[in-house]
Amino acid sequence: MADYVVYGTPMSPFVRKVEVVLKTQNVDYDFEAIDIFNQPDWFKEISPAQRVPVLRDKTVGTEGIPGTIPDSSAICAFLDRKLNAGLYGTAAFDMGRIVWLEEYADSVLALPLGMHLFRPILLPRFAGKESDLDTARTTWNEKLPPLFDYLEATLDGNDFFVGNAFSVADIAVGCQLTQMDLVAGLPDAARWPGLVKHTEAMKARPGFAENLAICGKMLAKPLPEKVDLS
Repeated sequence: MADYVVYGTPMSPFVRKVEVVLKTQNVDYDFEAIDIFNQPDWFKEISPAQRVPVLRDKTVGTEGIPGTIPDSSAICAFLDRKLNAGLYGTAAFDMGRIVWLEEYADSVLALPLGMHLFRPILLPRFAGKESDLDTARTTWNEKLPPLFDYLEATLDGNDFFVGNAFSVADIAVGCQLTQMDLVAGLPDAARWPGLVKHTEAMKARPGFAENLAICGKMLAKPLPEKVDLS
């Protein structure tokens, strides 16, 4: 039996982030699906912000709050330390840059991408309605390009964001861009070639590949084809 349990939904980019860290380290874990729109009371107890994911380390506690860590960044930091994964770099400056890019991906990038593109496209489909393409198209054409510009400049032609090594920065950014790719594809490769190349490489990595395959199956009925926002 696995020592870890991940509570969440595969469709969450933050759950994806934790799964990638675990898969990268070849760590077995159990997955318990949570309906984020109808959370059970026991989950609200271990996730006071009422968000996914939550990780349980069963060597610390098997019931209630003991043994649980909410929030993907807190979980990844814990796993990196416990598993000696090295996903936050070795040099102090590199660690600072990695933590910054993780935060940038999880907040500055995730907010418009999730709330104003992913959800307006997908959530109405589950209710049998048409996607809110006006909101999604405005986000795609106006809100996201400056963020892509920053990430493209930060990559600066390299394969990885920090220290020429795979890190949580790559995971966090990759999780958000693959989320967008699920419903609307990737940015214009002619304008953002490094970012597109990076995302394609992340899609093939352990954790990403398995999670995205599950998401593809979940989307097959409500969204059989990606939406064209051009």
